[in-house]
Amino acid sequence: MGGTGAATALLPHIFAEFRHGDEIKLDVIPGIGHSGGLSAAAEGVLDVAVAGRALNAQELALGLTPVLAFRTPFGLVTSRFGTDGFISSEVAGIFNSASARWADGSPIRIIMRPKSDTDTMVLGQMFPDMAAALEQARHRPEIPTAATDQDNAQLAEQVPGSLAGATFTQIKMERRKLRFLPIDGVEPSPENLERGSYPYQKTLYLVLPARRSAAAERFVAFMRSTEGKAALRATGNILIEN
Repeated sequence: MGGTGAATALLPHIFAEFRHGDEIKLDVIPGIGHSGGLSAAAEGVLDVAVAGRALNAQELALGLTPVLAFRTPFGLVTSRFGTDGFISSEVAGIFNSASARWADGSPIRIIMRPKSDTDTMVLGQMFPDMAAALEQARHRPEIPTAATDQDNAQLAEQVPGSLAGATFTQIKMERRKLRFLPIDGVEPSPENLERGSYPYQKTLYLVLPARRSAAAERFVAFMRSTEGKAALRATGNILIEN
């Protein structure tokens, strides 16, 4: 299995709950990303890919099929531990300002993702005027761009006063030393996402190739089961029921 970096650490946890016997082994290919995972699945290298967005027509034409979807909170993380939080209407202004500060006056240090990355798309849709603010921030030479989800989390840990977008499941499962910021007074959590008080999320898709292995079919069936849903929930995700 492999694909979007947000799923790299959650897959072994779910697989450990999967009653598969000794005949099925798990090999998670790290660092290949959404597009790399889909290409590898289409070429028969992966049994299962995890996508960070819905598949487009070109990807579907390769024989790839999204068979299951689950959602996780998406939010803003920082290496700064304190009581800071943001109002949704002010977030774009923070990303658009070279002099944005935390409550104690220390600088907010933004970390970006590549323009084509799915997290950029998700973040750009979260807040008013956010897409334009991200595009403006991209022209500031002092702002680093993290190539992968893991690079993003590592930079966010290392940079004092960092501010970056991330999925709840990645930060939880990788046990990152990062804090999610409350938005409009609400903390990101699966519970708050489910009840609708925290509206920001990212949907991940389990994708199978045209030639499906029996092991992959069994794994997908497990994820739809009561035990599989519980395993997903333990990783900070909620299965989307069809």
